[in-house]
Amino acid sequence: MLPEEPEVYAEWTTAFVNDLPDSSFLYIAPGGEKDDDGRTKPRGLRYFPYRDASGKVDLPHLRNAIARIPQSTAPGLDKEKMASLQAKARKMLDAERPEEAAAEFAAPVALGETDDRWVELARSGSHFGRASERKVDLGPDDIESMARGYKVIQSERWFSTGAPVGYNHASINGAVDPESTKAAGRIVDVQVRANDDGTVSLYGLIRWTDEARGRIRAGEFDGFSIEAVPSDHARSKKTGEPLGEWALIGGTLTNEPFVAGMQAVAASETPTTVRKSMSLIKLLSAPLSLDERATEAQVVSSVQALSEKAARADVLAEALDSVTTDRDELRVKFSDLEAKETDRMLDRACEDGRISASQRDRYLRHVRALGEEDAHDRYPMNLVPTSPVGDAGNESARATSAPAITGIDNEIRALADTIVSDDGLSSAAAYARAMQTVLSDPTKLAAYEAASFNS
Repeated sequence: MLPEEPEVYAEWTTAFVNDLPDSSFLYIAPGGEKDDDGRTKPRGLRYFPYRDASGKVDLPHLRNAIARIPQSTAPGLDKEKMASLQAKARKMLDAERPEEAAAEFAAPVALGETDDRWVELARSGSHFGRASERKVDLGPDDIESMARGYKVIQSERWFSTGAPVGYNHASINGAVDPESTKAAGRIVDVQVRANDDGTVSLYGLIRWTDEARGRIRAGEFDGFSIEAVPSDHARSKKTGEPLGEWALIGGTLTNEPFVAGMQAVAASETPTTVRKSMSLIKLLSAPLSLDERATEAQVVSSVQALSEKAARADVLAEALDSVTTDRDELRVKFSDLEAKETDRMLDRACEDGRISASQRDRYLRHVRALGEEDAHDRYPMNLVPTSPVGDAGNESARATSAPAITGIDNEIRALADTIVSDDGLSSAAAYARAMQTVLSDPTKLAAYEAASFNS
């Protein structure tokens, strides 16, 4: 056996991925914002793309995502979330491969060892209509002619995949609507077989549709009749010359075949297949809460019900993921707003003269512990000067209201004059910097605060 080649998938460029909607990604980390098109930005918060721009699942990218999830370092993606995300992706992968899942379940209960069935199409002998004087004589030579004629039909490719098998001779009876004239299967090949009673039969290898297999299993149809043109009327589609053989142009499932005594369409159900079917039913009965004597139809119905519940669960899981993502985004936004509001509160306290810049952290601790109203009692307005005195302010007023802090004010003004001279700042800006520098000394700050409370 040759080694299996790795799956190759189309390369999606960064630009292509950036243009995809959020629904094309398995996971979107918190902290982003939506743009005008509803896509999360920054784009780097979107992980594991698996749908293309049309919304179609791209199986190679989905498989790649399943493999990458355990190694991801995406924000908010812990081990529990990874496991949930992988389970969700695997369910989608299974849903996108229904033919594989159907093959695993249907194999033990198919009409035979394969989906192609050898069915008795016609038998030699004299055959009569039930309600008319119609009589058809088919000799062994006619059966042989049908087989030879079908080889010619196949060589001339009258049908792409084989002569069609319908339901109840709908086309011959004049039906033209798609539902009535759809195929139940295709005759892939034919062969002649001898019977114990001396007659010969034409058998056809038929590839049934899923619907036809289900209807045959359910017992809706159990007979077969051919649709054929006699050799004296059949002509080649290539040359227009007489075909010289019977032309088998199709057949039909029916419950009243013209030729009596033929093998039932579903009679080829083998004992081995039946045993496999019963074993599967017994195996599934416990998890499906069914009796071991449950019928195949009951098992299929229970599986379909579970499939529908699983589909609803997937929808709910996606909704929960969306709500969780929105919640995380709101938490981040609230945290940002809270931080901005805290900065504004501290700025106002400095502007009101309740604290100096060096006291912001201490003031915040008091506000959180006591509440803003009680903190204001401890830090009254104008506790700390917010404007310079002297030429730019009211020196006499400050001297009257707070004589105990005059020495520290003098030191601050002297330093402010130096800053104005050296750095070229305005008087107010220089005074603010000088005040912050002088009061960074704990001893001076304590003296300053004590003088302010006493004044």
